[in-house]
Amino acid sequence: MDLERELRALDVEWPQTPELRLVLGEQQPRRRSRRALLVAIAVGLVALAVSFAVPQSRGAILRFLHLGGETIEFVDTLPPAQDRALDAQFGIDVTLAQARVLVANLLLPQLEPPPRLHSAGKVVSLVFVHDGRQVLLSELESGDEMGFLKKLASGETNVEWVEVQPNRYGVWISGAPHVFFFPRTPPRLAGNTLVWVQNGTTYRLEGPHLSRDAAIALARSLRFPG
Repeated sequence: MDLERELRALDVEWPQTPELRLVLGEQQPRRRSRRALLVAIAVGLVALAVSFAVPQSRGAILRFLHLGGETIEFVDTLPPAQDRALDAQFGIDVTLAQARVLVANLLLPQLEPPPRLHSAGKVVSLVFVHDGRQVLLSELESGDEMGFLKKLASGETNVEWVEVQPNRYGVWISGAPHVFFFPRTPPRLAGNTLVWVQNGTTYRLEGPHLSRDAAIALARSLRFPG
């Protein structure tokens, strides 16, 4: 495989390259060391850009994507999964205080009465109604080893880099359903999903009816409980 040619052929929306500033001490490093450092930075930027720009038809280059507590794997054939409702099998009821012990940076929609909270392992989830239809929000401390796992069919499911908050990016998954593995429950088919990391927490917002812009607006409306 000619990696350079494949990268140039990718039809993707590349994220903006962050500004890099190399600060040197009073003693200048050797020219060779500086060149090696710059090469390493360039390679890292290319890897970062590729990891967040997944083409619809060229799945041979990228098979895995890690974002906080979420792992996305691209497969040729989806494994068996159940078609369940969003509010089915996602844990036991917990209080707000118990949920905040599990997820310190808990975000909630501004609704009255507030939605019921549930936990499965260290994942806190809630289902609420947005524009007349159910939306599932799940939250997990990003460093927790029991994360979310998705399996996407290459060429059928779209993954797009999006700006959820100013200078804070996530991934928007849309198109054909993907298989979602939630802690302690059988795998199920999932619809459109927005995933992002903020303050050391991974947030997952799913709604089959959600558009990209609606999901981003909804994510921006979430607040820490007062």
